[in-house]
Amino acid sequence: MVLTSVSCMPLKFKKSRSLLLIAILIFAIATCTAPVFAAAPTSILQVSSSPSNAQACLDQWYCQGTPATFLETADSYHSLTVYQAGYTQSSQTVYAPDAGETTSINVNLVSSPSQTGVLNLDSNPSNAGVWIDNVYYGTTPQTIGDLNSATHTLILKKAGYFDFTVPMSIASGETTNLIETLTPYTPASGYGDIQITTTPLGGAVYVDNNYEGITVAGVNGASSPLYVTQLSPGSYIVSITLANYQTYTTTATVTAGSVYTIQATLVPVTPGSTPITNGVITVESNPAGANIYLDNAFKGITPLTLVNVPEGTHIVLLRLTGYQDWQVSKNVPAGGSVDTSGILAPSTSPSSPTAMPTQSPVAVFTILSAIALCSAIIMLQKKNR
Repeated sequence: MVLTSVSCMPLKFKKSRSLLLIAILIFAIATCTAPVFAAAPTSILQVSSSPSNAQACLDQWYCQGTPATFLETADSYHSLTVYQAGYTQSSQTVYAPDAGETTSINVNLVSSPSQTGVLNLDSNPSNAGVWIDNVYYGTTPQTIGDLNSATHTLILKKAGYFDFTVPMSIASGETTNLIETLTPYTPASGYGDIQITTTPLGGAVYVDNNYEGITVAGVNGASSPLYVTQLSPGSYIVSITLANYQTYTTTATVTAGSVYTIQATLVPVTPGSTPITNGVITVESNPAGANIYLDNAFKGITPLTLVNVPEGTHIVLLRLTGYQDWQVSKNVPAGGSVDTSGILAPSTSPSSPTAMPTQSPVAVFTILSAIALCSAIIMLQKKNR
C-alpha cells in the first residue's frame, strides 16, 4: 500500500502542474484579449453584389472583392461604395449593428450608361469639402467627370458654415458649372467644428466611430483639411486609420463658434516577427472620378486609398471619358505609403480630328513669287546666250 501511494504522488503532481500551466495560459490569453474586445466590440457586414467579383470599398480605403466580409466597430456608420468596370458605382451609408450581429447587404449594379457629364464646381468661400451621393471627392474648386446624366445629391461642408445640400442635375455630354455660396453660422447657432489633416494622406477619419471621410491633397498638393461640421459642443473621440500605420486617436473638445484643429502624423506599425510586406497608395486625379487600374486590374474610382499593395514597383493607370489616359510607375515600400495625383489632359474628339496646319495666303504668294522670279532669271540667261 505504501509503495502504491508513493508511486502515485509524482503522477498527481504532474497532472496538477499541467492543469496549472493550462490555467495560467488561459488566464494570460483572456487578460490580453479582454481589453481589445471591451474597447472595440465588433459586428459583421457581409456584402454581395450582382454581378459578383466587384470591388466593395468601405470608407474609401478598405476594399475587397465581392462577396466581402468586413469586421467593424459595433454601433457605427460607414460609407460603402461598390465598383465594377462597365457599371454605375453604387454608394450608400451602412450601419454596423450591435456586437456579434451580422448585417447582409446585396448591391445590384446597373450597366453604366454612355450618357455621362462633367461637374465643374466651386464655392464661396472656396476649400469646402465636396460630397456627391455619399462619396467624398476632396475640396473646392473641383472638377468631377463621368457622372451619370441624372440627378445627384451635392453636399458642401466647411468649418464655420452651415452644411449646403442641394439636388444637382448632370446633362449628357455637357459640363455643368456651379458656384455655390455657403452661409456662415449665426452667433446663436451653437455649432462647432473639427478640421483634420494627416501625414501621410489617405487616412480614414472617424468621429465617435462614425466615418467622416479620407484625407486627400488640396489644390496646391498639400494636405487639404477634412471638415466635420455642425457639431454640438462637447467631447468627441477622433480616430484615424490607415493600413500599416498605428491608429491615431485623440479627444476633440468642441465649443460653439470655434474650430478644433487636428494635425495628425501617423506612425508606422513596428514590424514584428512577421515583417510587413505590403504598402499603401493614395490615388487622386484632376478631374476626380477617374477609373483606377493597378497593374491592369480595376480598383475603383478616384479619390481612393489602395491598401495591401505588395511592396515593389506597380503601374497606376487613370482613365476618364473625354480625357487622355494617364499612368505612372510607383515604387511601394513595405509598410509605407505613397501618394499619386494625376492631372488628366482632355482628349482630342474623334469627330474633330487634329487638322493639318494650313499655309497662310501670304506664304503661298511668297512661294509663287519666288518661282516666277527664278523662271524669269532662267529665261534671261537663255536669251543672252
